[in-house]
Amino acid sequence: MQIFRVSPDHDESARFLDNRRLSKQVLELYQIIRVNLSLIGMLDTNTRYRHHPIVKHVYNDGFPYITDTARLLFACDQEHQRRGGKRSAAFREDLDALKELIESRSGEDIWSHDPLPPFYAYGDARIYGTEAYAGYRRLLFEKWQKDRIAPRCGIKYTDS
Repeated sequence: MQIFRVSPDHDESARFLDNRRLSKQVLELYQIIRVNLSLIGMLDTNTRYRHHPIVKHVYNDGFPYITDTARLLFACDQEHQRRGGKRSAAFREDLDALKELIESRSGEDIWSHDPLPPFYAYGDARIYGTEAYAGYRRLLFEKWQKDRIAPRCGIKYTDS
């Protein structure tokens, strides 16, 4: 489970992802948000990922970064749709319901409205702060070099 953020700008992070990872990112952000909402008692869903480093990071010691994480989810979903990505009608309804839930409670003080702090977690590596963005860029370039299918996202690999 990852949150591939290469920039504090959610649209830029979404555009940076290749089609396959972008599609997966929408699903993973959806799961991360739902687990966090469940942990604060707003949903009744599976919380088996509650100990995952990314889920714990978003959880923020019980005051999760729901608002900004949702912004990233919807930026990724919008980019996925812009590229022609499809989702089932049931999942579209689930995304709409999640958005409605978050927006309906956005005026309450039940989660953080602060930006999601940058955090890189891969294997045993952990990077906090703006260097996390570069960590995800490097990781994506490494993954793209190993992929058998070119990463259709318009980003050119560079060593810089």
